[in-house]
Amino acid sequence: MAEVPLPDAKAWMTKALHDLEVAQFVANATVPFLDVAIYHCQQAGKKALKAFLVHHSQPVEKTHDL
Repeated sequence: MAEVPLPDAKAWMTKALHDLEVAQFVANATVPFLDVAIYHCQQAGKKALKAFLVHHSQPVEKTHDL
């Protein structure tokens, strides 16, 4: 049976999805902002990693060194 994600893990994944949606939007704009898109992709990756850690009951420290 699959584990049900914890509410905090789901919240992190929602934030990651929003970052990916913003990245896609700015990358596909009439004048693409690829640097901004890349930044949001990186942020989405960090938030997805935090979701994984929270889902597996691991501590998520406030740090900029993941």
